[in-house]
Amino acid sequence: MPKPQIRIRMYRVGFGDCFLVTLPGKKPAHVLVDCGVHVAGDIKTLELAVQNIAEETGGKLALLIATHAHEDHIAGYGKHADVFRNFKIGEVWLPWSENLKDKLARKWKTKMAALHARLESHFAAKPPSAAAASVLANAASKRNLEAMNNLRTGFGTGAEVRYLEAGMEIDKVAGIAGLRARILGPPRDEDFLKKMDPPKAERYVRAGAGGAEEPANAVSPFGSDALRAADDRGPVLDEEEKKDLRGAAQADFEALAFKLDDALNNSSIAALLTYRGQRLLFPGDAQWGNWKYWIEEEDSEEMLSSLQFYKVSHHGSENATPKSALEGMPDGFRAMCSTQSKPWPSIPYPKLWDRLQKKTAQHAVRSDSLPWQDAPEGPEIGRLPTGFKKGKFWVDCFIEVNA
Repeated sequence: MPKPQIRIRMYRVGFGDCFLVTLPGKKPAHVLVDCGVHVAGDIKTLELAVQNIAEETGGKLALLIATHAHEDHIAGYGKHADVFRNFKIGEVWLPWSENLKDKLARKWKTKMAALHARLESHFAAKPPSAAAASVLANAASKRNLEAMNNLRTGFGTGAEVRYLEAGMEIDKVAGIAGLRARILGPPRDEDFLKKMDPPKAERYVRAGAGGAEEPANAVSPFGSDALRAADDRGPVLDEEEKKDLRGAAQADFEALAFKLDDALNNSSIAALLTYRGQRLLFPGDAQWGNWKYWIEEEDSEEMLSSLQFYKVSHHGSENATPKSALEGMPDGFRAMCSTQSKPWPSIPYPKLWDRLQKKTAQHAVRSDSLPWQDAPEGPEIGRLPTGFKKGKFWVDCFIEVNA
């Protein structure tokens, strides 16, 4: 008799994440990790994905996870709320930073809102590059507010809503026998959340002018404008916060837009799921500050070396999978990367993808390798590696577990 299998389904939604994890048992249990697409990278398949999720699960989700409040991870929870309201949902997981009753979360969100207001005011007078505009669109509160409200109320289904932070250990996740979770991020420590750019030794870099190394996703200087003084258009930032942000953005409003985007990515739930001995890592869009918090833990080496599956962080960008973490993963593990080159041509980063292919012994699959009309195309899949199967607009990864 064949062994039971975990099935991880990655949908091709464009630039966004949508993963359905099905766990074997007398009654299969389903976990949905994110459901979103960026407005500038939308290939119009998210609705199809939601329909397929409803069919595959019979309208029952033991657990629904929204890793962080970016449109490319939560859009479906707003656009297709009517479908999710008809689901039976056990639990909804959100990062602690989205808990409106949490004092630090409220402070953090107030600061982010103030900075976004400054950016919008600046860019109204001096339009940003297409890349910076896409960054701001991904975090636009008007599009994401409905999705977050739906998630915070469990879509009115009676689901238990939990706000997670680094260090939590959860047994029998959402009532699923044999499923455990270790929450690696986000940390509550603001110092870690501020650490958005990895040191050079942890980055995949490219050759710049004169052969010097530079970050692959470097932001070109936009202008010499400095952060304006606080006014009545938003909450006031204290002098220390202004100083920190001036230094981080180097008086560059486009760089500040990317810094804020990174900060929200760093608030991602990073969850290590263990089912019948098989370890699956779903880090959302975690970047350096989030990773740094836990890859320096005493047992991180053992944890990474025993992974069977890795959902590639932040669509394969150069600053979202630290080199030391990837090298610490075992040879031959399986990886899935939901990605495409629009709206950011620098994603996924070729050097990182090449290393993933070698490290996994070619058991890494990209969503943009699935052809779709008028959509950006990644490398052809050709013959899928062992343990993978192609669908209409998804790829399945199968991992055997003990009966």
